[in-house]
Amino acid sequence: MLDAETGEAAPPRDLEVVDGAVARWSPAPDAAYCEWFALPGFVDAHAHVSSVTDLVGMLAYGVTGYRQMWGEPAHLYSAGVHRARHAVLPLPWTTAGVVDGPDSRIPHHVTVVDDARQVRRVVEDVLAFGFDGIKVYDDLARPAFEALVREAERAGIPVVGHVPEAVPLDAAYPGMWSTEHLYGIVPNVFRLPAADRWAVLADALQRHRDDGPAVEGAAGRFVCPTLTAWRARSGERRYTRPSRTLLQSATPSRRPAWHAAARDALSLERAEAQRRSLLVDRLGGIAYDLSRRGARLLVGTDCGNPFVLAGPSYHKELAELSRSGLDFATVLKAATVDAYAATGRDPARADLVLYRRSPAHDVTRLARPDAVLVDGVLLDADDLDHLWGLRLTAAGLDAGTWRRGDVDPAAGDRQNKETADAG
Repeated sequence: MLDAETGEAAPPRDLEVVDGAVARWSPAPDAAYCEWFALPGFVDAHAHVSSVTDLVGMLAYGVTGYRQMWGEPAHLYSAGVHRARHAVLPLPWTTAGVVDGPDSRIPHHVTVVDDARQVRRVVEDVLAFGFDGIKVYDDLARPAFEALVREAERAGIPVVGHVPEAVPLDAAYPGMWSTEHLYGIVPNVFRLPAADRWAVLADALQRHRDDGPAVEGAAGRFVCPTLTAWRARSGERRYTRPSRTLLQSATPSRRPAWHAAARDALSLERAEAQRRSLLVDRLGGIAYDLSRRGARLLVGTDCGNPFVLAGPSYHKELAELSRSGLDFATVLKAATVDAYAATGRDPARADLVLYRRSPAHDVTRLARPDAVLVDGVLLDADDLDHLWGLRLTAAGLDAGTWRRGDVDPAAGDRQNKETADAG
């Protein structure tokens, strides 16, 4: 077992699993021999799962749990199926949709609250349906936010999501179980016209640098940076590669948005793409600073957004955090120990990712597990390859188009502006 706190391999032991839980660890009879290297199953701490192909992609890349951050009652079904052991699925932690204020820019897609009665109704619905948390959004007013935090705390319900623009960060940290996308330190620039987004982000990063770190209250708090989603929206093409295979892999309902993003990315001048990429690097620097100041980082992808595919993009996020300067142990802790704490997962569960070679100190080795043990069922490399092939086939692709373990399709499958325009 690799120690998820230190990233170092522990002495070999025999593992016994009964009914999906660890029953016994015992010293291996031959301490010099080790057949597997094991880690706790990974958790995608910010996901928007919309199909079974998303769940298959997660399993194929070692993700055995996720936080569904815009939930509906239908999303609870997969949790029920998992608990009934009728299927092998990643275990979800699900929020009750999104709570926003009367000035919401997406009023038809959120629950609008503006008074104490509406706040109580939200909390009662969460308890009635059995959701795991409440997600708040950008336009929630501060009085409603504070009332919601109080009622949720009484009911034992975590409040997560975007730091509302009307709520100062030092007031948000104590009331929110986790904050997403580094909002509150920088604004949600994607609410702005496309031409203004990156200039506003640059200004916010400069203010953050000039005014000193706005991260003092983050110690002990869960923060999910989703750097890979920021990177994907920047249009740069070093780490985000628009391709025909990637675009076709998207859920059909998402493909128009993905194609539009590909056209935007391919139309960027190289200098502008590089400028935006450097801004995302600076966001990584904020994540590094948060970790150094005691924040508990979470590995989340925001999968579902353009170029962010469930499974492969999880390992892009690990790479982003590693490039920001975080060491292997810190990244591993964010992917497992802290993610389990953030979702309240039972540490006795035996969900594991297993490797024939030790992945210690190298995040790139984590993307292709040789087996996954989930809910007491062992999926070996052949099973995982088959699942990934089925996921590609469901998208109309040849099963050999994209090798499991690669975070992008083969380099020869690049997109050009003409094929992007043609869809």
